[in-house]
Formats: sequence, structure tokens, C-alpha cells
Amino acid sequence: MIDESSIEDSAVTVERRSPEDVFSLLANDVRIEILHALGETPDTSLSFSELQARVDVADSGNFNYHLEKLCGSFIRKDDDYELTHAGEQIIGAMLAGTYTADATIEPILLDWNCLLCGGAMTAEYFGERAHISCQTCGKGAVFPFPPGCLTQFDRSELPAAFARWLRQLVKRTIAGFCHVCAGRVDGALARLPGGTEANPKPSQAAFECQRCGGGMRFSGATLATFHPQVESFFFEHDLHLLAGHASRAWSRLDRFDSETLETDPPRLEMTFAHGGETLTAEIMPDATIRTVQRYATDS
Repeated sequence: MIDESSIEDSAVTVERRSPEDVFSLLANDVRIEILHALGETPDTSLSFSELQARVDVADSGNFNYHLEKLCGSFIRKDDDYELTHAGEQIIGAMLAGTYTADATIEPILLDWNCLLCGGAMTAEYFGERAHISCQTCGKGAVFPFPPGCLTQFDRSELPAAFARWLRQLVKRTIAGFCHVCAGRVDGALARLPGGTEANPKPSQAAFECQRCGGGMRFSGATLATFHPQVESFFFEHDLHLLAGHASRAWSRLDRFDSETLETDPPRLEMTFAHGGETLTAEIMPDATIRTVQRYATDS
């Protein structure tokens, strides 16, 4: 019988190898071919002979030498061979062009204007980042997007693809995981500089990774749109959050506003109104949503 008390008291043990040791394993064409061969059918393990046939290395001894080098780090060996999680990540990064591709996409005019200045909104790509921003004031969102994914979409489809990718990055961050290293992420509302006591600038949700120090910052409105009741409000009013950056849906609202309820510690209230209904979401200092209220708008 399992002793539950020993489970609760036991520490988490993680064995680590140096990055230099692990990535040096990939400095060989045969080993890269082996990983690619397993990546062709990631849900199926392969026998030694099946894997060797895919890689097409005649010398069994030479093939086995390189295969064993990968075992334990990028390949799991049982009766047959399959990729470890690390192996899947390496193959995924190669296919996504993370290490091997570079690209530039000229600005694409979007079908809504900047909510801050009314300027033209565009989507473009350079420096391995997607840019959804205003051509007049420069405000908007900049975020990493795998260059190898660009060829999976027509040019006209890219703005929505960028927006969907950003949405999953934000969703992962809100769930508490760094989109770069998968470390733990904690959130907090952070005051923007430049406000006044009479008119403080709205706060941003700032999420910082405890492992790599990276993270994401986005508006309270962006954070609010991930709450199930807020998502339902937009969906029921035919305001599609996946059709473009969230500001596209905000631009179609009858009313869109934010109010700083307190500054120390900061609390923020977002207001969305459309089609005779109003929804408010209160955002707490730790960048969580405490209350959401939805009611008929007074006529």
C-alpha cells in the first residue's frame, strides 16, 4: 500500500545535464536524420531495422553508435525507439523554422483602425516577430511567430493566423507557464508611466517567468477576453475574437472603456458594451479576474 504521507513530503528531483553536452549530440548529420526519421511518424515507435532503413545508413555499427548517443536525451529506447519530449521539441522547432528560416512580410492593411489615434492598422513580419500595429502612432502588439509557419498560409490569411498564435501565447501565460522556457509565470498589474493623479493611465497585466526572467505584458482588456463569461459575451454578439487581434472586436463594440479603481495596489475594471448589454470585469492586483457582471444597458 502506498504511504501517502511519504508522497506529500518527498521533494521533486530533476536530473540535469549541461546544455553544452546535450546540444553537442546534434552536431552530426546522421543523428539529425535519425530524429527526422522518428519525427515522420511521431506516434509510432520503430524497431532498429525499420529506423535504419529510413535513415539509409548501410553500416549497422556506425548507425548504432549514433543512435545510442541520442538515447536518453532525444530518443527513448524500450523494445523499439521513439522520440522523447525533448526530441519532439527539437523536431518541432526544425519544422517550424525556429533555427533554420528567416522571412519578411510587407505590411498588410487590416479592416479596423487604431483605437488610440484612428490610424491605419497593419500586420507585418520581420525579425522573427509578427507586428500588429498602427502605422500612425506605432502602438500595437509585437510577438514571436515561427517563420516556418508563414508558408502554411496565404498572405490574406496571415493577420488572423498571427492573432490566433498570439492568443495561444497569452492563454499559456495566463495559465502560468512561460512561452519560452515553460517556467512558472506569476502575474501582477503594473502601472504604466506617464499618468497623472487625476487621470492615471490604465494598468497592464505583467507576467514574469521565475526561470528565465522573460514574460509578457498585455492590456487588461486582453486579459479580460480570456475569462469564459467575457468570451461568451463576445461570441453571442457575433464579435469573433479569433478573426483578428482582439482590438478588431473591441473596435466594433458600442462602448469599450477601462477605469483604474485603485492605484495602490492597482485594481482595474474593464467595460464592454454592445447590443443593449454591458459587461464589466474587475482585475485584481495579481492579474486575476475576481468578478464579472453582465446586465442590460439602460436605454
